[in-house]
Amino acid sequence: MPTAEDARRKIVEHGMAIHDRIVESLPPGLGLMVEQVRSISRTYKGDLDTFLTNLATVKNIDNLITYIALLAVLNKYKSLSDEELRRLGAAFERHVYDVVSASRLRKALEEAGVEKEVANESISTLLRALGVIHHKHKALYLWIAKQRRLANFERGVREVFFRGEGGNKVGRGVKLLLRMFIHDTNIPLAIKIAYSQEYKKYLPHGDMYTALVTLRSGAFEDVASLTAERVKARVAKRLLCEARGEKCKDVVIRLESIRGLVRHVAKISGDPVLYERGAYDIGVKYCKDLKCDACPIRDVCKRFIFIRLR
Repeated sequence: MPTAEDARRKIVEHGMAIHDRIVESLPPGLGLMVEQVRSISRTYKGDLDTFLTNLATVKNIDNLITYIALLAVLNKYKSLSDEELRRLGAAFERHVYDVVSASRLRKALEEAGVEKEVANESISTLLRALGVIHHKHKALYLWIAKQRRLANFERGVREVFFRGEGGNKVGRGVKLLLRMFIHDTNIPLAIKIAYSQEYKKYLPHGDMYTALVTLRSGAFEDVASLTAERVKARVAKRLLCEARGEKCKDVVIRLESIRGLVRHVAKISGDPVLYERGAYDIGVKYCKDLKCDACPIRDVCKRFIFIRLR
C-alpha cells in the first residue's frame, strides 16, 4: 500500500523531471542567460567573490532579473497562465530586453494584453523598486547574490516590490520571485541559499492546483496536525459512505483552510521548490480533469477524487 511519503517522493521526482513554467516560458535571449547563470553558480558556488566576478561578465543579467520581477509584480493581480507568460516573454524581448524604461515596458505590456491600469501600476511599482535596489546595491544581481537567509530575502522582496503589504495576492508574487533565485534548477543567483539548507525553508504560496494534488494524492496523510486530522476524518466518512453503497457527497474544502497544511507537506517532502513545481504541473495537466490513468504519480496516488476545493 503506497504511503504519504511515497506520494511526496513521486511528486518531487516529477518536479525534478520538468522545468519551472516561468523558466520554460522565457524568450530565447533570457533563456540563454539562465544557462550561463547556472553554469557559473555550480562552478563557483563555494566562492562568492569569484562568483560575482563571473556574473559581471553576463551581459544584461539585470534585465533577466527585471523581467522576473515584472512577472512577480503582475502575479499580484492575477495568477499568470502559460499563454500569458509566453506573450509577456515575447513582448519583453521585442520591446525592452536591453533597455528598461517606462515607455518600453508600457509597449510590451500593451502588446501582451495587460489591462492599462494594471500595466501602469505594475510599471510604477517595478521602476520604483529597481531604483531603490540600484541606489543601495548598485546592481540587481548583487542584491540577490549576497542574500544569505531566506527569511531576510523574502522580507526584502516584500518590502521593496510590494511596500511591505501582506495578503495572499501579494504572497503569490513574493513566492514567484523567491523560488526563481533560490534553487539550482531555476536561476540560482542566491548561491548562499540555493546551495545550503536554506532553500528547504521555502514555503509555497499554496495555490489551488498544488493543494488539490496534495489532498487527492494522500500526501498529507501522515501529518498529525489538527487540520490534517479534520481532512482525514472527512475522507474516512466519504470512503465509509462509498463502502455502504450509498449516494455520497463530495468533500468540499476551502483553500484558505488547508493552505498551511499544503505548505507543511511541501516542507517535509525534502524539497519544497520541486514539490510545488511537480504538484502544480500534475494539478493543471492531470488532476483537475481527472486524467488519473495518465498521471505520473498514478501508482502511489490515493485518488481521493471526491475532494474539491473552493
